[in-house]
Amino acid sequence: MEKEVNDYLTSLFKNIQPYVLTPDEKKAVARNKIGFILEKLSRKKFRRRKLSENRRKDIENKIKISVQENRPIHFNITFGAYKHFWSDSHPEPDWAEVFSFRYLTEYVLPVLAVYEPGVILEYISEGVIMTRMDNYPSKSLERYSEIFTKIIAWYNELCPKNLELRYLRVEDKCDGDKIIETIEKMLPERKKEFDKLSDQEKEQELHRSNRSIMWNGEKDLTLLTEEEKYQKKIDSRLVELAYYDVEARPEFLGDYLEEDNHILILTSFGTTPDNDTYDDLTLGSTFGSIVDFWVGKGVLEYHDNKFTPNIISKDQLEKFKDKIETVNVNPQILPYKNYQTIDVITHKYD
Repeated sequence: MEKEVNDYLTSLFKNIQPYVLTPDEKKAVARNKIGFILEKLSRKKFRRRKLSENRRKDIENKIKISVQENRPIHFNITFGAYKHFWSDSHPEPDWAEVFSFRYLTEYVLPVLAVYEPGVILEYISEGVIMTRMDNYPSKSLERYSEIFTKIIAWYNELCPKNLELRYLRVEDKCDGDKIIETIEKMLPERKKEFDKLSDQEKEQELHRSNRSIMWNGEKDLTLLTEEEKYQKKIDSRLVELAYYDVEARPEFLGDYLEEDNHILILTSFGTTPDNDTYDDLTLGSTFGSIVDFWVGKGVLEYHDNKFTPNIISKDQLEKFKDKIETVNVNPQILPYKNYQTIDVITHKYD
C-alpha cells in the first residue's frame, strides 16, 4: 500500500486541478458572476449548517465589495493554534492541518476559475488565551505556530496562483497581555451569572472544558482536588466566552473577522448552540468530518479502492485502532516530523 499512498498524497497536493466549468455554468457566470460565486460558496456539499437568509445576503454583499473593487474574496478561519495533547503529534501539526488546507481549496476552486483576483484564506490564531484558559505550555504553542507557518508557506507554493493562505496571530495584531488583563476583570461577574444556571445548563456549558484542559501543562494541576478541578473547568469556560467579547472590542481585533469583505468560516463551533447567536458560515473540516484540525488527527480512509482524507477524533481513533495501518511517506512530499508516516484506516465508518 505504501506506493499507492504516496502516489495519492503527491497527486492530492502537487497536482491540484482547476475547476472546469460546464457550458451551463459559463452561461450563468456571463449572466451574473456574483450570483454564481454565491451559489458555489453556499453549496450543501461543504456546509454543515443551514445558511440563513441574513447570512446569505451578508456573504453576497461581501462578494460584491470584492468584485467591485477587484480584490480577492477574503475568508477568515479562527482556530486555537495548538495541537490537542491527546494527539501523538502534539505539540506540532499533522496531516489534519494540511487536509484542512486542501478541503478549503476544493471549496473555493470554482471561485478561482471565474474570478481572477481569487481568494485569501486567512487562518487566525486565538492561541493567545490557551495557556490561561486550558493550561497549554507557552513553549508548545510557539512550536505549533512555528511549524504551522512553515506548512502554510509550503502549501502556497503548490496551490493555484490566485489563492493565498495567510496566518495571523491575534497577539501580533494587538496587545495579548491586555486581552488577558481585560478578561480577568470580567470573570467575577461572569462567575456570578454562571452560578445562577441550572445543573443541566452548567453541564452543557462545561462540555468543552471537560475535554480541553491540559492538567499537566504550563502548570501541574493534576494534584487538584475534584472540587478544585471543577472550578478550573468553570474558569476555562468563562475565559473562553469572555474572550469572544473582548477580541471584538475596537482596541483589539474590532470587526476584523467580518469587516469589509471578510467572511468568517467556522467548523465544529458553528454546529454548537454558541453559534446560534452569530449564525456564521459553517463548513466541514473535511468532506466526512467536522472535527477541528487542531484537536483531531489527519488520516486516510481506504475503501472501495479509493483514498479519502479525513480528520478524526480521539474516540474514533480508539474505535478503529485495529483497522489502522501506518504507512511510510516520502519525506519529499512534506519534510517535517509528523509527515513521515500516515495512518490509513482500512474500514469504512460513519
